[in-house]
Amino acid sequence: MTSKPTARILIALGFLIVLAVIVSTRWPSPRHEQDPAESGDRVIANIGTRSITLREVEQTVALSLYQSDQQRSQLLHQALQQLIDEELLKTEASRKGITVSQLVADASQSESIARLANLPAPVKQFSKGKARGGVNLEAPRDPQEQARLRQALLVALRRQASIHINFPEPEPPVLLVSTDDDPSVGPANAPITIVEFSDFQCPYCKLSVPLIKEILAKYPDKVKVVYRDYPGPNHPHAPQAAEAAQCAGDQGKFWEYHDSLFDRQAPGTGWNFTDLAKEIGLNDDVFATCLNTGRYREEVAKDLHEGLTLGVTSTPTFFINGRPLVGAKPFAEFQAVIDRLLKQQPLKAVAAENF
Repeated sequence: MTSKPTARILIALGFLIVLAVIVSTRWPSPRHEQDPAESGDRVIANIGTRSITLREVEQTVALSLYQSDQQRSQLLHQALQQLIDEELLKTEASRKGITVSQLVADASQSESIARLANLPAPVKQFSKGKARGGVNLEAPRDPQEQARLRQALLVALRRQASIHINFPEPEPPVLLVSTDDDPSVGPANAPITIVEFSDFQCPYCKLSVPLIKEILAKYPDKVKVVYRDYPGPNHPHAPQAAEAAQCAGDQGKFWEYHDSLFDRQAPGTGWNFTDLAKEIGLNDDVFATCLNTGRYREEVAKDLHEGLTLGVTSTPTFFINGRPLVGAKPFAEFQAVIDRLLKQQPLKAVAAENF
């Protein structure tokens, strides 16, 4: 039999052990915590005297990972909408005491649903030779019409339902994008800097020309746009077009030449660079010397290399204060990002060397 003092000692020891477990669970030792900044700066490889940090690696794949996250988000969003549709149909069918199939079939008899589907009403669903109320009804419509009727029914059900979606969108990375010494338009100290990687032979880049002008008109004191070259491998005339625009920039007319190149863009063909130079009033000899000697060949190659390093794989690709926006997006998408950044407090002017 255990004595009372011994029992008390064992109870006390047990209490201390339990207390230690609770403390270690709630307040983990500081040595196990990693400061995010230190974690990002952690060296993960050494090549001679060259050290590669985790943050450096993350920067090189950040854009690709973000695009993968966007694709995943789109798939999840589509799946969510399908689940909502199924729930709406099941709930309505249950309310009427019928099956979902019967609910969709009955929808074909509704004039309001047929109008939503842009089909003549009512759309008969019964087989030929059968009748309802002594009236012969036509054969089923084709599968596309049935799909339109189902979608119209869902539109009607969504209008009646209370649906609240709290679906998180992937947060874009903030990349360090250099403006280099490339052509720009807008205030030098603008709080928003948009860096565009573009290709003069790319048809989607041509669509971004009026878009950029609309952005600058909307935010004349807030936005600066920097143009950087990213001539694609499938556009053989794009590299020299990029050099020609830079040569026009030597005479203060980069943007005029930029607009002319896009205005005269034609699938599969190049440009007469000399004729374009004459049209905008450039000095022929100065322009020809610049272009023929390849003065900006390395500059264009440098832009392309930096774009590849950032993970750019298509044009146009934009970075709004380092946040990527890929493709010929509508003005509203740019406006949403710009307005959100302008509302952030405190808002400081973006240093050119950082973006």
